[in-house]
Amino acid sequence: MGYRVLFLSSPVKLSVKNEQLLIDNGKITKVPLEDIECIAADNLQVSLGTYLMMKFAEYAITFYVTDRAHHPCCVTLPVSRHSRHTSVLRHQIDMSVPTKKRLQKQIIQRKIQNQSEALRLCGIEGWKELAALKQKVLSGDTSNVEAVAAAKYFRLMFGKSFSRSAENIFNACLNYGYAVLRSTIEKYLIVYGYEPAIGLFHKNAMNNFNLADDVIEAYRPLIDLFVKQNITEDMVMNTAIKAQLVNLLNVDVKIDEKMFTCARAVDVTVQSLTGCILGNRNDLQLPEIIDIKQHKYE
Repeated sequence: MGYRVLFLSSPVKLSVKNEQLLIDNGKITKVPLEDIECIAADNLQVSLGTYLMMKFAEYAITFYVTDRAHHPCCVTLPVSRHSRHTSVLRHQIDMSVPTKKRLQKQIIQRKIQNQSEALRLCGIEGWKELAALKQKVLSGDTSNVEAVAAAKYFRLMFGKSFSRSAENIFNACLNYGYAVLRSTIEKYLIVYGYEPAIGLFHKNAMNNFNLADDVIEAYRPLIDLFVKQNITEDMVMNTAIKAQLVNLLNVDVKIDEKMFTCARAVDVTVQSLTGCILGNRNDLQLPEIIDIKQHKYE
């Protein structure tokens, strides 16, 4: 998998030669396909051919398209799956209810931990009280501690009157960031042979990516943290903000005391999920958020 995140905000022509992406805006820029994690086309005059789309699939490059309002409206994902797709799928379908409940508990506990850490990093009182809720999560979260924590968390983070359904700059940024992150998770699930519609605790029959909506819960606070630290209510959604939200895939998070980019961490999490459903491990490897900083490559 690659590591570069490309954001295209002006008219360009894309093509491929010698396993390199050619970005032509009058001057040609070359980027090795193997280095690319994802591309976001935030302009309606980005042109490319089907051969390049095939190469995106071959290299598992996620390609986002935005609509006239510059919101993500389409994402391309590879159809080819892991070489052991049948085995992974069989184990995914046969996963026991106790296993699903155990994994759900781990995800919700890490989500609450990351929410409390986001509050702490923002200097917001109440983070300790939120962190304490982590210990109240039962197997399968049967007492719905996740919802209790979320209600407290968003009021502390964005104010008592904040609502996730309101139309404002904060929700616009949250939704954009979540969409990019969700698509990245979808890609890795497909690459590793999963059927994304079969979730652990998300079970909407109309949702083709229930499993992605399970995994994303532990990662959402990273988006929240960026929005709180960088967005004010007088701002308007613009290209620069969108580029920063896409580039959150390249910031550091911590798993088992090791630093990974957010995108690489998703890869690690999905690999650990495979270990859990195959019976090779009991715990998911989930991210711990830290203060936002770009990953440094050696």
